[in-house]
Amino acid sequence: MSDFSGEFVTGLAEQLKKQALSPSIKTEVALEKVVYKTVRKYIIGTLDIDDQKIDQILFTHGNTKQEKKYWTDSKPDQNVIVFGCSNTSDIFIKEPRLGTIYIELKYSKRRGIKASTLPGDLQRSIGQSVIASIRHDYVICLIVCEAEIKLGKNDYSEKLRKRLWRDHKIALIVRNLIK
Repeated sequence: MSDFSGEFVTGLAEQLKKQALSPSIKTEVALEKVVYKTVRKYIIGTLDIDDQKIDQILFTHGNTKQEKKYWTDSKPDQNVIVFGCSNTSDIFIKEPRLGTIYIELKYSKRRGIKASTLPGDLQRSIGQSVIASIRHDYVICLIVCEAEIKLGKNDYSEKLRKRLWRDHKIALIVRNLIK
């Protein structure tokens, strides 16, 4: 894809890193609704697209009957089937200047004082993102953690982020609720 589409994805990823997320978010469904609004606003502002056309290029599970129909109709363009298993995004963008952008969301829950579901959520969502990258031009993998993220001195987070972007065009974002 073009430099423009890469810049679009990195710009959107930056918005998602900085986005204010309320501690009242407790589920992936609630996270999707908030992230969808940010993605929608970013697309409208960056691509100069009106409210009518946005529903033809930005897809999510939806709330209304029409939104759900758009979502269902987009599945042939977004699904990635491997070993007979269908992988579907949480949010999907298909626009001629950008190609396709698959957005994977995970809400990582706190488990007690020191533990969280982050290790498994990280592994699962990166796997889903690598699968998505087989078919799609770009992938944004956003993991939002209820528990505090603590990086150690031997942490490979940045190396992982750089390699996923370089080799697969996956923008990996792992962040806490409050930024």
